[in-house]
Amino acid sequence: MSAASMTRIGYIGLGNMGGPLARRVLGEHKLAVFDMNPAAVQAFVEAGAVGCSSPRDLATRCDVLVLCLPTSNHVRDVLFGSEGIADSLAPGALVIDQTTGDPTATRVIAGELAQHSINFIDAPVSGSVARAEAGTIAIMVGASQQLFERALPVLSAISPQIFHVGNVGAGHTMKLVNNLVSFTQRLVTQEAVVLGAKNGIDPSVAADVLLVSSGRNTYVENDLKTAVLSGDLATNFSLGLTHKDVRLACQLGVDSGVPMFFGNIARDVYQMAITEHGAGASMDYANLLMDRIAGTSVVPVRDQTDN
Repeated sequence: MSAASMTRIGYIGLGNMGGPLARRVLGEHKLAVFDMNPAAVQAFVEAGAVGCSSPRDLATRCDVLVLCLPTSNHVRDVLFGSEGIADSLAPGALVIDQTTGDPTATRVIAGELAQHSINFIDAPVSGSVARAEAGTIAIMVGASQQLFERALPVLSAISPQIFHVGNVGAGHTMKLVNNLVSFTQRLVTQEAVVLGAKNGIDPSVAADVLLVSSGRNTYVENDLKTAVLSGDLATNFSLGLTHKDVRLACQLGVDSGVPMFFGNIARDVYQMAITEHGAGASMDYANLLMDRIAGTSVVPVRDQTDN
């Protein structure tokens, strides 16, 4: 199928990240959409997309299907569950999985779909919702060269920051590598700020110093002073999903014989935070755990409500 004929595109999963990604696709392509939230679908219909009544309905309308779901288990259920759509997709269809998934599960799913003559690749993204909306988010693609080139017209509509990192499963591996770095740096940075606070350093001053010193990182740049130190823990990423990503990275380490000293510690810290605040709470509720243990108040306790 040529890029020019790739006009029937479907998108399932219009949440915090999937919504902005799908809107980028809609800006350049005809798009059919489905989400469990009817309001999300209606918003896309008003923007010019075709709203679908079910995943099966959508599957019959597209040659290229993009998924952005919470986990690989959700991807499997959409494709092979009781109302799975694998049998509704036309032979030769391409499924692009933008979920932050399990690379082992991804390869298994790709093999199972191949038995239906359906192609499956992984193309998770990294960056903020704002970057997704701006079209500057990073996309990590696991695919053969042929399928990578076939997916490019869709992915290029989302962002020019596209990296072909290997065959199927490699995109999800790279996403776990990235998230392991991101989520552990948040913890060690907050730990250091708490250490400073316990020894007389104003957390705001510590944030200013870190911002122009060798301890600078994306958490310092984007969240520490502007959000966390003001008591705003309302990030769009939950403790449950954070723990899931770190757990998957640690399991990949076990499977491939790589020691995960710091990853395992981060996984356990996020699990402790889940125990105290629930899996639906913001990932930065882990910072309240550090304050409690250290006896500090680095994070102002505003009108926080666990969810």
